[in-house]
Amino acid sequence: MKGHIGISSPFFIVKEKLPALIRDIKKEDAKDITELFKLNYEDTYYKKSFYNPSTWEEMVESKKYYPVVAEVNGKVIGQFLLTVNDKYNGEIGAVVVHPNFKGRGLMNQMFDYLIQKAKSLGLYAIYGEAIMFHPFSQKANLKHGMIESALQLGEVASWIAQKDIKFEKRSATLVSYLLFKKEKRSLYLPEVYKKVILDRYKKLNIPLSKTVIRPVKKSLKLWENRLLKLSGLIIDGKIKNFENRFNTLFAKAKLRGEMVYADINLHTKEIDEIVSFLNKKRFFYSGVLFYRYNGFDYLRLQYENTHNVEEKLNVCFSDYCKWLSKFVREDKKRVYRL
Repeated sequence: MKGHIGISSPFFIVKEKLPALIRDIKKEDAKDITELFKLNYEDTYYKKSFYNPSTWEEMVESKKYYPVVAEVNGKVIGQFLLTVNDKYNGEIGAVVVHPNFKGRGLMNQMFDYLIQKAKSLGLYAIYGEAIMFHPFSQKANLKHGMIESALQLGEVASWIAQKDIKFEKRSATLVSYLLFKKEKRSLYLPEVYKKVILDRYKKLNIPLSKTVIRPVKKSLKLWENRLLKLSGLIIDGKIKNFENRFNTLFAKAKLRGEMVYADINLHTKEIDEIVSFLNKKRFFYSGVLFYRYNGFDYLRLQYENTHNVEEKLNVCFSDYCKWLSKFVREDKKRVYRL
């Protein structure tokens, strides 16, 4: 699920833009790309398969992974990955640029190409998760029209580091979206978060209506990422014996995840009841995820299953990020008082 995490070093001086050939990956690029990961992360990048050239060679024929590269004088000096989750959305990340060429506009050039690639694939939206070590990735996302919608505390394991950056606690990511299709929605919004959710729909210019809300197929599912110690529950409607079944899966989630997320389909009629139940379980606000599963939008809540989570020192570039960080911390305090 998390093949998207990438860190861009803040330690560079902006220089003159470097013209580069931006194109789709070729098999012969594989060794250059693995070298870029070594130069940026040494051996700390969590997805170890990215150090294997065969991984990138296989992506050439893939219908899920679409790496974009920057080439200068016949050598690949940058890579930016689009991962297609389903026919609705794709995730951008794992961006790496050769240290000698940072600050030359290569990421932005690849970003522009990647957006066009996503459009050509017919995706409804793309999103990125900027690690909050520094504001550079956040700034790049905003520059390309992405809208910030969620803050995920503790998503980045503390052992993930870049060459010159190391943090003791789990770090946050800031989720931003770029929507290509803005279909009119009719949703159930929980009263406790209604204002903050509506603000994001307004910012994205997504029309909302009061027509009949189409029902969802009710289900409750658990997902796990054991490597990164993350887990979550996907809530589509209120199933029978919801509280008991949730508690069973929640217990399993806490065994696997230092952070546990709960994603609630915004077509869930009982959403106020479910949010109240989760708040009492100490789940607090994270944000809105658009087209997250099967074309539906979800409210994400989050639960800290460890004390090793950075909350106050996450770096924000935008005013909204600063506001959201404060809102999330205050909501955590609120639910802990319930």
